[in-house]
Amino acid sequence: MRGRTLALSLLLGALVAPALAPHAARADGGVVRARVDRGALTITLFTNPTPLRVGAADISVLVQDRASHEALLDAAVEVRLESLEDATAEASVPLSREAATNKLLQAASLRLAAPGRFHLVAVVRRGDQRAEVAAEVEVAPPLPALLALWPYLALPPVVVGIFLVHQWLRRRASGSARPLLVAARQPGAAR
Repeated sequence: MRGRTLALSLLLGALVAPALAPHAARADGGVVRARVDRGALTITLFTNPTPLRVGAADISVLVQDRASHEALLDAAVEVRLESLEDATAEASVPLSREAATNKLLQAASLRLAAPGRFHLVAVVRRGDQRAEVAAEVEVAPPLPALLALWPYLALPPVVVGIFLVHQWLRRRASGSARPLLVAARQPGAAR
């Protein structure tokens, strides 16, 4: 009896765990959009979330020495977002190490105001060196509010379901064959 209960509990846990897990596990900077070697520098451009949507987006850049692959922490980085559809939609933001979780990267939060296709350009300056890396990105419309909140709205019914299965297994193991709902309706029913 205990073996079946344990197996059922493990199966239920395996089914519920993915719903409670974070949406996705990502690397420190997000998705690699471009990586280029320019002169003595290697520059990698990251964005997060995937797909990019209207709203806040994290832009990160890793600047490395091309020969040794060591991260260069003294480079100045600026990111520009240029619309490929509308000449007036442009944004520019300097990146900083303080805004990055991974201190080898430089990052900033960029507000994406409208959906469409954009040209994302990172300009890196280090001493007398200047290099650019660019990527074409697609910005999707924002998620509907209800769809964005579904994990939080689904959690209470899942927790109630787990509790009911637990109670059912407990009553079954103790030999009480009375159904939960019948026991709950009777006045003075033992719980």
